[in-house]
Amino acid sequence: MREIIYSLPEQILQAIDLVPNIYERKKKYDKILICGMGGSGISGEILKSLYPHVQIITNNDYLIPEYIGRDTLSILISYSGNTEETLRNYRLLKKRKTGIVTITSNGKLLRKSCQLRVKVPGGLPPRGAIGYLFTPLPMVVHKFHIIRKNPKKELISLAIFLQKEREEVEKKAKDLAKKMFNKLSLIYSNSRLFVPVARRWQCQLNENAKMLAHINIIPEMNHNEIVGLGRPEALNKEMVLIFLNDPHAYPRNKIRVAVIKEIVKSMFSGIIDINPAGTNNIQRLFWTIMLGDFVSYYCALRANVDPMPVTRIDYLKKRLSRS
Repeated sequence: MREIIYSLPEQILQAIDLVPNIYERKKKYDKILICGMGGSGISGEILKSLYPHVQIITNNDYLIPEYIGRDTLSILISYSGNTEETLRNYRLLKKRKTGIVTITSNGKLLRKSCQLRVKVPGGLPPRGAIGYLFTPLPMVVHKFHIIRKNPKKELISLAIFLQKEREEVEKKAKDLAKKMFNKLSLIYSNSRLFVPVARRWQCQLNENAKMLAHINIIPEMNHNEIVGLGRPEALNKEMVLIFLNDPHAYPRNKIRVAVIKEIVKSMFSGIIDINPAGTNNIQRLFWTIMLGDFVSYYCALRANVDPMPVTRIDYLKKRLSRS
């Protein structure tokens, strides 16, 4: 798993060239629907966060919203190509006559008809293929003229940035894992931009370290969850608070983070501030994603568990196949 996490910049560079050229499209789409589950679906959440001026709907269910129709470009992501929710989405979207793009490494989805097909390298756990699964998204959206600026240069700069940063990021992750190991992590984002990153941290801790984690967003948690912090008291020393700090968060949210710290003080095992490096949003997001991925890996090592297998997911899929 360490080598997979380490390879994120190379995945990005390789994936830039995986999107086929397409002819000029006369059809114009006014919204994007991105369908995907788990390690495949998180890429859509990241794209939505990075392009708030574009109407992007993400879907991680068997069903799709009723308002989705011909004016929608649908992008279906399934690393394996056999995710049952995503395959059902495909059938529904074909009936709705939306535009369809598929991103996959193999399986049934690879053989489905569509306007554009992006085949990515296989052989990884889906959560380990985030570079392959995310990078085509802005490229595809640009090719369909939904965003004007070609993202290629920005993606190349991102990969170079991560290559320079990853050794320091891994070192930082080792230190964080010492504080987070065997604790319940409460992960808070101080901006909408970093919500998918919080989700990524949660999922990676779940799957790699086999640890439970909780996420929420500021300011929403200030209207409910803040009252419950600290009870039941027996759990306090088994929990650690983690703040993902977007440097460009709304100023009032930065104040809210400071006040939360005043309220909880030394109540918990620890309070950790994550202050991302990078010169733009995409660099800061993926710097923090890589950090969280490494943290989950080193938490797994400390727990003496193999980060690769996800036995319960495999069992669930096997049981579902018999139903």
